[in-house]
Amino acid sequence: MVKLILLLSMTMSTDPWWAKDKVKHFATAFVLTESFKQASVNTTHSVCIVASLSFSKEVYDKKVKKSIFSYKDLLYDAAGIILGIFL
Repeated sequence: MVKLILLLSMTMSTDPWWAKDKVKHFATAFVLTESFKQASVNTTHSVCIVASLSFSKEVYDKKVKKSIFSYKDLLYDAAGIILGIFL
């Protein structure tokens, strides 16, 4: 628990909750989920594909761009996926 609090406090200043980047994550995950559904891809497969892409993007940010792995971005991605499932 202490490690989680330290990790979150370290990323607070560099990864705000309400940034333009978060809207892009939400919208992209939503559109991709909806697109896969419209293409008659199984909902479970759609979720797995979009979640994998989201996670891969964060790994890319950390390893290649030498930025942070943003758990907040993943939460916005998850919200977009959830909305895409239910609409």
